[in-house]
Amino acid sequence: MIKKLSTEELIEKLQETGYFDYTPAHQLNLLKDSIRINLDKEGFLTTFNQNPPYQSFDMRFYNIGDGEELYEENGVISLINEMQPLLKKIGLQLNYADDSYVGNTHTIVVNGRQYLMAQGSPLMWGETIVQFAEMINAELELHKSKEKVYILDKGSYYLVFLTEEQYELINNTVQPNQRILRINDWVAKILEELKGLF
Repeated sequence: MIKKLSTEELIEKLQETGYFDYTPAHQLNLLKDSIRINLDKEGFLTTFNQNPPYQSFDMRFYNIGDGEELYEENGVISLINEMQPLLKKIGLQLNYADDSYVGNTHTIVVNGRQYLMAQGSPLMWGETIVQFAEMINAELELHKSKEKVYILDKGSYYLVFLTEEQYELINNTVQPNQRILRINDWVAKILEELKGLF
């Protein structure tokens, strides 16, 4: 088991693992200060602008609310476009076409491959969150990237780009209720919560 790190140790380790490689130089100190403040006060890794477009100071975090906007028409394309600056830094280009809605089924073609975004599942809007995250991970894997998308549930949902090492470092440091989840773990958690509603 990895030793629990102090905030400063975590920042140093994240630096060593390339966590800040995608952060614009003029925002690096702001992001590090944000991590210091939020870990000490809330046990959470980063913060978000309080004004539109409510984006994180950290290019690795993407706020997707409760998933409804992602589920709705043009939601997937909008999030792909929001992620493109980070994906470009990773070296991955997502070219999309045929964003199709037929009945309850939503598909999109990305880099010549068709992906299912929704088909009516007990997860409701969460189905699109899962399918979108799995699509991004499939494209990252084809690109041989070390990054993957994980999900954070903090009232709203966030997609987070991390390497396996960064994922372990962060989850060993943050409060248990602030941990970032693998996609299958997030699905299990949501299905368990849904059971309690019925």
